[in-house]
Amino acid sequence: MTLTRQTTPPAFPPIADLARALRAGTTSAVELTRECLRRIAAHDGHFHSFLALHEAEALAAAAQADQDIRAGRWRGPLHGIPMALKDLVDVQGKPTTAGSPLLRDNIAPRDAVIVERIRAAGGIVIGKTHMVQFALGAWGTNPDMGTPRNPAGAAEDTLVPGGSSSGSAVAVAAHLVPWAVGSDTGGSVRVPAAFCGIVGFKPTIDALPRKGVYPLSDSLDSLGVFTLSVEDAAQCFQALGVGAPGQGGRRIGYLQADELTPLEPAVARCLAHNLQALERAGFTLVPFRFPAALAAFKDVTNAIMIAEGAAVNDRFLDDPALPMDPSVRPRLIAARSTTAVQYLQAQALATQWQGRFAAEMERLDLSAIAMPVTAGPAPEAAAVDHGLAPVHFTRPVNLLALCGISLPAGEDDRGRPIGLQLVGRAGHDHALLDVAAQVAPALRSFHSLSPEV
Repeated sequence: MTLTRQTTPPAFPPIADLARALRAGTTSAVELTRECLRRIAAHDGHFHSFLALHEAEALAAAAQADQDIRAGRWRGPLHGIPMALKDLVDVQGKPTTAGSPLLRDNIAPRDAVIVERIRAAGGIVIGKTHMVQFALGAWGTNPDMGTPRNPAGAAEDTLVPGGSSSGSAVAVAAHLVPWAVGSDTGGSVRVPAAFCGIVGFKPTIDALPRKGVYPLSDSLDSLGVFTLSVEDAAQCFQALGVGAPGQGGRRIGYLQADELTPLEPAVARCLAHNLQALERAGFTLVPFRFPAALAAFKDVTNAIMIAEGAAVNDRFLDDPALPMDPSVRPRLIAARSTTAVQYLQAQALATQWQGRFAAEMERLDLSAIAMPVTAGPAPEAAAVDHGLAPVHFTRPVNLLALCGISLPAGEDDRGRPIGLQLVGRAGHDHALLDVAAQVAPALRSFHSLSPEV
């Protein structure tokens, strides 16, 4: 099938290559920032990924970055490189809307800690991206602020971008910025990464600091990054996180057939090919089961996530005239019926399952679990069922306080991307990135020979 792709600018070079060019003086942070602004002006009217641009501040920061480089004050691989923030991350003096018009006047008094780290690393914050209202939704739609358009698929497609970090994923997938920050409570980095055909890394909770980030669920939220490659994700995480790079092993778990029944045929074929590619690349594959059936994670996760989200946003729920996403308001109102006993029981069960998962990973000597990100590729926006969130395979990672990454792993016959998820142990973020760096070439080399996927 011949498909006409959507028009995007060329992909940015890898972050390591941009860093070398900046240090060598063959490009400058100001030039790179102006290029991002030019791309956004030319293309984001179509993709609608950015909510706000901080043009003057970004150019001033870029000029300072160039001055520091010339003076020998090199800050690392993110120095002088522009990026985008999901609009639940505070930037001093700017609104943090969390995807809601109800928060248009919520002006941040100071930078979030993650923004402080980005600036300390020499990074250039170019603006804020669209998101699902209050981060409560995985399809990426927002009827009040607008839905970003997925750059994947055919030119005539209007595929959902995935959420809730929709704009950050689209900004990277459309090659408007080299990297972006999102957040992930039940899959909100990994799902849009899979739908848009890029890399989305969700570290262990608090591996990237959350102070100054509008919360959905304090128990489950993680900040994460979107990039075009695993190497770029590792560069970003190592510059912003803590701990030394770790080495992952060659033993990977995989789910058994009874846990894969929701898969659409294209995703099932792609997963089978992915696992074959890993075996051919020398990985040892080991059957693995989570501490409970994946379906059992839904109610336990919701008892925590929605209750905590309702506590944060309760002040908006009683006035039906306030603009609120009709797929968000009923879920938050329903959470008011969650009892303290139910909430505490869910927390206790999560703790129990976390221990059982860790013990099983240790017993089998596994570095990661390979599994789908979503049951199907991105649907058309008009076909979305908001009662069925595409987080069946991602929410257990949050409840178990693990790290996870979505890798581009193939396409269906319409050119819609399919992701492969690697899940690592809590706190083993660097090791998971190492495993992902070994897995990604195997997926690329195999799929270059497998056009039917």
